[in-house]
Amino acid sequence: MTERRKSRIPRFKNYEEEAAFWDSHSLTEFEDELQVIKVEVARPLGHILGVRLDAKTIDKLADLGRKKGIGPSTLARIWLMERLSQIEEHDQEKAAKETPIQAGNLSP
Repeated sequence: MTERRKSRIPRFKNYEEEAAFWDSHSLTEFEDELQVIKVEVARPLGHILGVRLDAKTIDKLADLGRKKGIGPSTLARIWLMERLSQIEEHDQEKAAKETPIQAGNLSP
């Protein structure tokens, strides 16, 4: 089992502290701590759907998105995808509950 060393890169309290650190250090000083990671590139979204919203709703989306570190359109897209998935699951559950006509019992 390999022992994990404590990083020489400190934990930062804010972006300003981190910026000051990297202004006086180079990433090459920490090459022994770096590791290669595989990044999957998402396919670009191919279509745009324009949705008209009032300013108050857009402001709410922007505020909530900012708290999550994403933009308002990304948050709206996530919510739409989640809701569509819920509807699809509901439809599948409903279809599974419907019993097919049993053989020999064709009376209304």
